[in-house]
Amino acid sequence: MDNKKILFVSYTAVLGGGELCLIDFANAYRETSQVVLLTDGILKTRLEDLGVKVEVLQASRSLADVKLSSGLGSSLKSIGDLWRLGKQIANKSQAFDLIHANNQKGFVVAAIARLLGGAPVVWHLHDILTADIFSATNRRIAVTLANWFATRVIVNSQATADAFIAAGGNRRLLRTVYNGFDSEKFDQVDDNQATLREELGIPRDRPLVGMFSRLSYWKGQHILLEAASQLPDVHVLLVGDALFGEAEYREKLKNIAAQESLKGRVHWLGFRQDIPALMKACDAIAHCSTAPEPFGRVIVEAQLSKRPAIATIGGGTSEIITNGVTGLLIPPNDPQLLAAAMQQIFSDREATQKMVEAAYSQAKLKFSIPSVCAEFEMAIA
Repeated sequence: MDNKKILFVSYTAVLGGGELCLIDFANAYRETSQVVLLTDGILKTRLEDLGVKVEVLQASRSLADVKLSSGLGSSLKSIGDLWRLGKQIANKSQAFDLIHANNQKGFVVAAIARLLGGAPVVWHLHDILTADIFSATNRRIAVTLANWFATRVIVNSQATADAFIAAGGNRRLLRTVYNGFDSEKFDQVDDNQATLREELGIPRDRPLVGMFSRLSYWKGQHILLEAASQLPDVHVLLVGDALFGEAEYREKLKNIAAQESLKGRVHWLGFRQDIPALMKACDAIAHCSTAPEPFGRVIVEAQLSKRPAIATIGGGTSEIITNGVTGLLIPPNDPQLLAAAMQQIFSDREATQKMVEAAYSQAKLKFSIPSVCAEFEMAIA
């Protein structure tokens, strides 16, 4: 990695996929760069543990109240805070080669900083800009600011790129850089996790399907539970919890799991750090998003864990899985097809093993941190 000086800016400090990606790049450039967070949270601790310099410029409540789905009125209420933060980032960026904005609110602040004489701006877009998640106002603001002020827009998949262009974004700004993964974290963990299964109270002789995601309707945990209810031997491991006001969905899932057809077969772990071991305790990993997924980190983690992945078609998943070769792809919102895919994996062990080996080889080659950092370096050059 060269000595390029980057001011990384992130509004969010929880650990979603975009923030995990930021950790990798900020760590790679930690000798010359700095991260500025606009909210405090666990991301700050994780970065500091790696030796990354971090500062928090606390955003106001008005900015926190602006959601991705908010309209113009809500967005205008936060303009004073955005301008204040933009001036601060513009001043800080004088000592850096570029500003790397890691999410939409962070990018709006970075664009204002650029307007006020700050360093060139790269927007790292981790989301598919669709009406399902983003209001028309927020899509228009983001794309217009990108076209005017961004030197580059880095996207995490071709699906994310296509949505940016469809929303009016300038194609010439785009560079695709996939997420990177440290395969050593997975290779160092024993493939046999029988002891861990015992600790979790899961019988060794029962198939276990894991799902690793925050509990959210669009992540589709309810689809997995409905599929498992049709397969009386299958246990389900849910790793993750509700964020962003989604506690109501968690209660819905608890009610589904309490039904007689699932009683005693759903295991709730909340957020955990030992993901490689937990994945290797599973017999398969499900990825059940009901809307297009920008990338799909969990799928690559499953591949590196040498566990078969079943994922819903849409977004970046088709760029990670070739159906029947490196995993199984099924349409979203279909518990019956998910149950059939699970049965296929458990019944045809030889074909499943071939998929697992092919997926592992692909993940090691295509999504390694060195190769992804090289792509990132070319994108910001």
